[in-house]
Amino acid sequence: MGAGMKRARTVILATEGTYPYHVGGVSTWCDTLVRQMPDTRFIVVAVIMNPYVSARFPLPATVERVIAIPLWGTQDPSEHRTDLPFSEVFLKKQRTSEAQVRQIFLPLFQELLGAISTRGRDAAALGQVFLGMYRYFQMYDYQETFKAEDVWQTFKTTVMAEVQAGLWPEPTIFDLVQALGWVYRFLIILNTPIPQADVTHSSAAAFCGLIGIVGKLLHGTPYLLTEHGVYLREQYLSVGRSTMSPFAKAFLLAFIQSIVRANLHHADELAPVCRFNARWEQKLGVPPERIHVIYNGVNPGVFQPRPKPAPPGDDVRVVSIARIDPNKDIETLLRAAAIVHARAPRARFIVQGAVSVPEYHRKMLALREELQLEEVVDFAGHTDDIARTYQEADIIVQSSVSEAFPYSVIEAMMSGKPIVATDVGGTAEALAGTGLLVPARDPARMAVAILQLIDDPALRAELGEGARARALDLFTVERTTRSFAERYAALAGERDAAAATRRRQVLALTRAYALAGVGMYDAALGQLQDALRLDPAGPLAGALLAQMAEFEERLGRRANRDQRLIQAWLIDRLQRAG
Repeated sequence: MGAGMKRARTVILATEGTYPYHVGGVSTWCDTLVRQMPDTRFIVVAVIMNPYVSARFPLPATVERVIAIPLWGTQDPSEHRTDLPFSEVFLKKQRTSEAQVRQIFLPLFQELLGAISTRGRDAAALGQVFLGMYRYFQMYDYQETFKAEDVWQTFKTTVMAEVQAGLWPEPTIFDLVQALGWVYRFLIILNTPIPQADVTHSSAAAFCGLIGIVGKLLHGTPYLLTEHGVYLREQYLSVGRSTMSPFAKAFLLAFIQSIVRANLHHADELAPVCRFNARWEQKLGVPPERIHVIYNGVNPGVFQPRPKPAPPGDDVRVVSIARIDPNKDIETLLRAAAIVHARAPRARFIVQGAVSVPEYHRKMLALREELQLEEVVDFAGHTDDIARTYQEADIIVQSSVSEAFPYSVIEAMMSGKPIVATDVGGTAEALAGTGLLVPARDPARMAVAILQLIDDPALRAELGEGARARALDLFTVERTTRSFAERYAALAGERDAAAATRRRQVLALTRAYALAGVGMYDAALGQLQDALRLDPAGPLAGALLAQMAEFEERLGRRANRDQRLIQAWLIDRLQRAG
């Protein structure tokens, strides 16, 4: 690198079930970040369901590489490790004996099970468990470890003891096997080496956030966390709709809650996409000073208004930009469309979005037929020209039961379109009076709002203009990426400053040992005192105080020794409390 040239900042972008393999709001956000920051280099660590998915986004030059971690679809969890030659895989299996599993892994595994049963109450200790497991799996084989009889017996014995204590519903053998299978699958992330970077940025407080937690504890990498949806709330909704047994639901949700708490605890900073999410994060114990809301942004040059006047009730296009998924509640939209059609028969509804859940899609097709809306509602599928879809719409409808800060709303706002949306997540925060809000799962109220806009073209124009003005003020790509670039720079700068402080502390500690080696304990204590002043509550503070206590002991100062030990204990408690 030439003199005066600035080194490009490296950011690990951790994703789960989104970029670059799937389309959707989070993937759009990721793609925007990597394309709009030419001075940043990204390593995308993508947690995916199986290794057979293909990338849906062409990667810009700013993405150095993609590390894909499939949780299912592999016979051996090391199959995705392109960095690992077969010879090393073989050696890891050879090194993994019952003794290593029993002596090294099982204590960590038991701590993990204890953390799950308490829903991750001690998030700091849980982070250390993940770090210990990560280090273990860099030396020993993942699959051989989990196949060990001791792991199954420990899991079964621990869980059944907790069942007897009333912590879990009664499980079947199948439930136990399934629960251990979840632990095995989700922790495959810890079997993948975590590269060093200036910042780790996770797109969810989910299992992909293990990259940020371990990276922070292992390399000292600052951890930035963005929540698009409230991950814990979304999982409660999803698991609650499932047909799992009571034990399976309870165990999976406890596991997820533990992961969420570990993420929130270890993140140096949280950048949720709306204040609605920030309120959830504060309820889960995150101090407000660690939260900085950064709204999603869209390109005002791509999403532009195009007036499309239409007489009241005559060929009005009502468009919903939504994948076919239960969270999008297409059922409510269809029932609202039936009410609207009875009053405004020439209104047409278009649902533009890919099929995410085929079974739900079939159910919606059957409902459309039942409501006799085949000529009224068109399931148009995915489009690569979403901006044109907005431009050709008269009204945009969002019918979701769960959202964070939906792209479909701010894209519609930037396109100057009137919007009817359910009052969920950060939708009201986005619209702020420039659209019509209705309760979720209320087809009648949704239909009334749509009819109000169909009957009043002037109101449609007024709301569209107000929405465009608000979006230009708050929700542009330039504003969003500038804010994240500032957060990256601040976190990387803090890391550099912290590293410099630790180097000075280590140097002082080395001098102290040298002085103590020739019996100059008072001088050694002076060096340690200087090191402690640099960062009185930092990661080395406890070790410095413990060493000072030893030197005080050598000098016969028992009271001073005890005081140093108490200080070390208090600092340890404070650091564990986060």
